Amino acid sequence: MTSKANRPCVQKLRCLLSVAVGILCAQSLAFRNVDSAAFDSFANLTAKGLDSIAQFGPAGSIALAACLGALFYRIYPNFKRVGKRNQLISVILSFFLALSIVVPRLMKLPNVSFNSFPNYVGGVPKWHKPIFWMVASIQLLTIGFTLAVIICWLMRKAADLVECRNTGEVSTAIPPTNLSIWERGVRFFDGKPMHMTVATLAMVLCWLPMLVIQGPAIIGVDSMVQLVQFRTGHVWDPMTMAELPGYVGQDHHPFFDTYLYGLFDELGLWLGQEVLGFRILIVLQSIVAALAIVVSLIWIKKRTNLPDSCICACWCLAAILPAFPMYMSIVLKDSTWVSIFLLWMVAFFEVIYRCNNNHAIGWRLVLCLVVLGLFSGLTKKLGIYVTTVSLLLAIIVIRKQFAAFLISMLVPAALVIGFVPMVVLPALDIAPGGPQETISVPIQQLSKVAILHQDELSKSDRQAIDRVLDIDHLKPYWQADSADYAKHYGYRLNASSSDRKNFILTWIRLFFRYPKDYIAAVPYLINPFVYGETYYYSGPVRCGWWEAGGSRILTEYPECGLSYTQGKIAIPLTNALNKTPPFSFIGSEALYTVWLPMLALGLTISIRRYRNLCYLIPTVVSWCSLFLLPAHQVRYTLSFLFVFALTIALPFAEVLTKERNISN
Repeated sequence: MTSKANRPCVQKLRCLLSVAVGILCAQSLAFRNVDSAAFDSFANLTAKGLDSIAQFGPAGSIALAACLGALFYRIYPNFKRVGKRNQLISVILSFFLALSIVVPRLMKLPNVSFNSFPNYVGGVPKWHKPIFWMVASIQLLTIGFTLAVIICWLMRKAADLVECRNTGEVSTAIPPTNLSIWERGVRFFDGKPMHMTVATLAMVLCWLPMLVIQGPAIIGVDSMVQLVQFRTGHVWDPMTMAELPGYVGQDHHPFFDTYLYGLFDELGLWLGQEVLGFRILIVLQSIVAALAIVVSLIWIKKRTNLPDSCICACWCLAAILPAFPMYMSIVLKDSTWVSIFLLWMVAFFEVIYRCNNNHAIGWRLVLCLVVLGLFSGLTKKLGIYVTTVSLLLAIIVIRKQFAAFLISMLVPAALVIGFVPMVVLPALDIAPGGPQETISVPIQQLSKVAILHQDELSKSDRQAIDRVLDIDHLKPYWQADSADYAKHYGYRLNASSSDRKNFILTWIRLFFRYPKDYIAAVPYLINPFVYGETYYYSGPVRCGWWEAGGSRILTEYPECGLSYTQGKIAIPLTNALNKTPPFSFIGSEALYTVWLPMLALGLTISIRRYRNLCYLIPTVVSWCSLFLLPAHQVRYTLSFLFVFALTIALPFAEVLTKERNISN
């Protein structure tokens, strides 16, 4: 124990250490431009470092350093109090989280720049320069050290919450007149219909200004394909550009969404103003999204011991963060799907909660999982695979309630994967989607190997590749930032299922011969896991496929043109949010795809609630699904943003004793 005489010295050392860490961490966050001449000499390094800090602004740099130093000073004592075990956990977590900030400097992507502050520009790393490794090490150590201290502080807070609930120190008899603002606010998440309605409508009202600014609607390329096919009957495969005569639509994009968007388009025409139909759709999907977020907060209030202040803060974040209404203003399958998936996640969490507490699942909950799983698969094809695999893993891990899990898993999968393509699509004269979509990553990787090592491949390997891909044709068009080019220019339409099977077997076998080329072929797969892109987005009212009939959709708006509010407010606002801390951080994709799940994992292990790790199953499955996508777009990780509150509450889900009952 430190004596009283030595305490001033210890405090001075802590103060100096905090100042040093704050300055180093601020410089580490501000420094960038790894593709420049910064690492040629210490003089260039100093000059480029000062330039980076100057771009942030001297006042901003000083403020960032002071805030980080003060934060470090306040919470550093917690690092010693959590014990060796939790210190090790925090160090491991902080290392991976720090990598998500440092790695963008090391990426070899000459033509790609991230949009958010500190606006790291990818380039060719100077691996041979010792200065390069020195800077990378300093960045990793300073950021990681600061994060480790913060994580230890979070561990102390989490342990205090759990201990307080276990010892029954939570007061439940507070007079209504003495309720705090948080206790008053959290009453809106008690599950009562009136309170649920108020919380939902209040969130939509908070979103309304952004919905107006983004208005009247944002219709991207994918949705334009669906609207053109629904309106004109001109059907083609948007990936291979092959005409599909005799069909009224194609399932490349989910047919359910096509009919949904088409019906609202027709509604607008019937009302005398086409855009009015899309405005109604945007309002409705905003209401459903807000309701889904409120339902998740209700579950958190009832099933976890997360503090009332945190629950209210989650509602405030969802209501105020522009990213939520920005994506609700888009006519897009991801925006339509994410609310359904969030509700499915709440139902999944309830199933895990009941299993962990030895309580029957009940047929209503099973029916809820079946219906939500079905619509999740109908609105986004990847959704059915995430829900099905998650339930399968839950059966393996939990080994309880087999009948309920099997019904929840098999019924939606059988309907979406079996009944729809074999019965529904033929009955509606809808062409199935191209089979190349499911093997996008193998196509991208094998095409690169075939281009670079064609002479080294065996005759059988070349034949297996050639039956699926036209390497000579796609070679000039191949690009590392997306597999769409390889699919578009290389995939052979006459490839059979047997050809694709042999192609996949060849892909698996050649991985062990060319692992570096496989990794180099898909550099975009790392993007969701590093600090760069944000969820702030705006775009034109309609864009794409004018030559195929797209000019007939919303004729009053120019091709790829912005509305007045989009051009004057939305685009400048998006650029400002991307480059202004802390908005660039709280809107960052990596915060929701990596930071929150990793912190939830670490806190769960720290407080020894190992059963709660089962709640992470859909997150892990969603992580794995990101490695199968043909390209990186922020909308592909939209589910991580919307389930943020459930992720935060995951370590605090209660594991009840036998004496306590579960309320319905």
